[in-house]
Amino acid sequence: MRQISHIIAIIIIALSFNACTHNNGDIGDTFGTWKLQSITIDGETDANYQSNVLWKFQASIVSMVRVDDTTHNHFESWGTWEYADNDTRLLMNFTHTDNDNANPGSAKYSPLPETHLPGGTTFHLDVMTLNGKEMTLRYTSPDGKEYLYKFKKWA
Repeated sequence: MRQISHIIAIIIIALSFNACTHNNGDIGDTFGTWKLQSITIDGETDANYQSNVLWKFQASIVSMVRVDDTTHNHFESWGTWEYADNDTRLLMNFTHTDNDNANPGSAKYSPLPETHLPGGTTFHLDVMTLNGKEMTLRYTSPDGKEYLYKFKKWA
């Protein structure tokens, strides 16, 4: 009997740890870490992109992380996001500030430069594909360029 109560306690603890990763509810297939596999600009592969960026989604927070595979250093930037237009678009908000970064558009609160996305503003990304394994997003810049971002679920 004692062994059964220990097993039940372990299961309850394990389930409570899992619940902690979904602050403010389940956000569906978007949740987790996504590796940005490729960027295309007007149908052409962005040859400068080094396939070293991760996007992390949890609740309404998005984090973009650039990892240097040689030195294992990383840089992380932050924004917020929400679904728009019946979940066919992501509204991205990179206008945030803090005491050390008082102006919207600071490096900490802007998309990473290699994504070609604007900082210090809000913008939409069209959801082309989104399931538990793949995500494809499209951004059309004010000058009409079309950027396609292909992701693979990382964790």
